Amino acid sequence: MQLTFSTTVCPDLLLPDALNVASAAGFCRIELFRAWTESSPVHRDTSVRMVRERLDDAGVALTGLNIRNLTGCNANGERDLRYNLRQVEWDIHLARALRLRCANLKGGQRTDEAREDFVTGINYALDRISDFTLNMGNHKGNLLENIADYERVLPELPDRAKVLMDTGHLLSAGVDVRDFATAFADRIGAVHLRDQQGETPVPFGEGDLPFEEVIGILRDAGYDGDLVIELEHVTWAEPAEACAVAREYVEKILS
Repeated sequence: MQLTFSTTVCPDLLLPDALNVASAAGFCRIELFRAWTESSPVHRDTSVRMVRERLDDAGVALTGLNIRNLTGCNANGERDLRYNLRQVEWDIHLARALRLRCANLKGGQRTDEAREDFVTGINYALDRISDFTLNMGNHKGNLLENIADYERVLPELPDRAKVLMDTGHLLSAGVDVRDFATAFADRIGAVHLRDQQGETPVPFGEGDLPFEEVIGILRDAGYDGDLVIELEHVTWAEPAEACAVAREYVEKILS
């Protein structure tokens, strides 16, 4: 398993500065977001070539890209799968241009229509792009929120549709992360490690996530992919210091 830096800890920084934080925290791998963070590879002053060159110059490998969600809706929230699929396919080709063969995405609302569009869309995208993998993330309030939700859609999808396990959203939704990891250990394509925080943020590893047990389950199942360390709204340290603490904490478990 490899540790990866997430730009969630510094959402307002552009890519060069985010890469500096990652390097200062001791990371040589990074995951980016298509939206939500300023380090997005989609920026008016940035080209795909510039993104690749910045990563290479920093000595940091891009391991993942969180693309737009497959909600089945257009920009106005109206059901329009064709429109949404054009967005997703565009983002997949962006990921490929950035030398990736996988991307992360989530679904839409907890409705039968959104679930139908999600299954149809995943099958369509993977059929059109045969050398690519999509990691489907859980999210509280999303159509993929718990174990039963995944059990409902996975039989309808090809093996290249993997599970992205987001521990923070599992905890928020009241799902036992250990049960989730056990249920899908052989189908997990990526892991976002996020602690559940109380009203007063605490250092990574001091929240509610049973890190050692979860990582043990993944290791026993043969998972050798990315462990993306996600930190948000950090107040107890500067971003680089907080990420270094988190990295050292997980590295100790892995050793």
